Parts: sequence; structure tokens; C-alpha cells
Amino acid sequence: MQYLLGLVLSQLATNNRLVRVMFVMECLVGLMLIESARVWWRVAKRCREGEPVLACNENRRTQWATLPELCVVYIGLLLVLSSLLSRLLKPDSSEQVLPSLNAIALQAVICFGLSLVLPLVMVAGSGSWSAMGMSIKNLPEQLRDGLWGFLAAMLPMCISLVATIPFRGEENQHSLLKILLESPEGSTIALIALTATLAAPLFEELVYRVILQGWLSTLLPSAVVIPAVALLFSMVHGWRDGLALLPLALVLGYVFDRRHSYLSVVVIHALFNSTMLILQLLNPRI
Repeated sequence: MQYLLGLVLSQLATNNRLVRVMFVMECLVGLMLIESARVWWRVAKRCREGEPVLACNENRRTQWATLPELCVVYIGLLLVLSSLLSRLLKPDSSEQVLPSLNAIALQAVICFGLSLVLPLVMVAGSGSWSAMGMSIKNLPEQLRDGLWGFLAAMLPMCISLVATIPFRGEENQHSLLKILLESPEGSTIALIALTATLAAPLFEELVYRVILQGWLSTLLPSAVVIPAVALLFSMVHGWRDGLALLPLALVLGYVFDRRHSYLSVVVIHALFNSTMLILQLLNPRI
């Protein structure tokens, strides 16, 4: 124990910034992986005992049968399919053109706007926020489920990230991370943090989990819907990032299916994006 403490202190006291940064990154990732392993140990224990991993939320769920609900489904399908086609039709070898900060800000505003307008249209059809999974009841429990899902996703995510290293390089990084690397000013960091940790989770979880998965669950069994939506979510992010994101997408789908909580999946998504952002900010090149 004394040796370990001495090692930690020596790493933090070094004048080499690269060593300090790398040590902090290793500690952060190591702690998350330890907690993720503990979560999976409890999952395995529950499975051996024949207990559900997560209790099912039995509250009434919208049936996506009214005109406002079907209009939202149509919009959601258009958004997903257009994003997928845009990704598939883009040549893999084409040079990535980074968006401007104004374009990122506009995209964030659109995401926030749709995340507000679409639920209002949906509730006009279902008449209930809780039927859409947007209830604020049992708030601590929803936040706990979100933290649980994030930790559950970390171990398989790290495994998939390591396994896909041969297919990914710095040139294939997400555009927001590349912008952060090239222009690490305070205003850039603030805008990217707002987009990645709030706008994207709110919008993407609304479209993929609440709308698309919610609608498909009225037509097909969960065992089909969860991996299908997870695969769509991953493919929209490109095949390189998609391979690494698939475990996260499956966890998001499972948590929403069992708990029917929009807040929980937004928390999972936001925590994941925040972790990636923090690790990028700790990059010695910034």
C-alpha cells in the first residue's frame, strides 16, 4: 500500500506534464472499468439466481396510434433514414470537412428545438408524459438507472474500442473531437461541451429510444427491436465509430425497454459523451 501511494505521489509530483496527464487518464479509465466490472458481476449473479437485471416499469405506455403520434414517428423515421443515407452515400475515402462553430451552434439549437417541440406534439396524442417515458416521478431512481447503465456500458465499450483500433486513426475521429484538438479555445470547448453533453443526448435519445424504439415495440418483440434500433444508431455514426458504439447502443435500448425512462437514457448518453470529452481535454496535444 505504501509503495502504491508513493507511486501515485511521484507521478503527480513530476514536472513532466505528459506523464501527469497520462497518469490521470489511466486512473479515470481504471476506476470506471473497476466499477463496470462490479456491475457486470452483479448482473451475472442476478442471471444465475433467475432474477431480472432491471425490474420492468409496468406503467402505461403510449401505443403510437393517434395522428399526432404517427406524425412524430414519420418525422423520426425521416431524420434517421436521411442521416443513414447521407452516411452510406458518403465515400469512405473522402476527406472530412470540419463544420464551422456557427454550424455546430445552429445544429445544437435545432436539436434543442426539436427536443422541445416533438414531445409536445406527442403528448397531444397520448395525453400523458409518463406514457412516453418522460415522467419526472421517482427522479432519484431514474438518475440511478442512468448511472447504472453508463457503468454497465463502459467495460464492453472499452473492449470494443480496443478491438477496433486497427480500423480507426486520428483522421477518423469524430468531427467535434478534431475541432477541439485543432482549436482548444474556451468558447470552442464550451460550445462543444453544450452540444455533446446536452443537445445530442436529448435529441438522439428522443428520436432513437422514445420514438423509434417505442413505436417498433408496439409491432415487434423487444428481442428484435433493441438490437435493430441499436444497429441503426451505430450505423448513423459511421461503421468505424459504429462498431465501438454498438455496446453502448444495446445498453441504452435495454435500459429504456425495461425502465421506460427518457431521463435515464439521456443520463447514460450524456455521461458517455462527457467522458470522451474529458479524455480529449486531457490529451497532451491540447
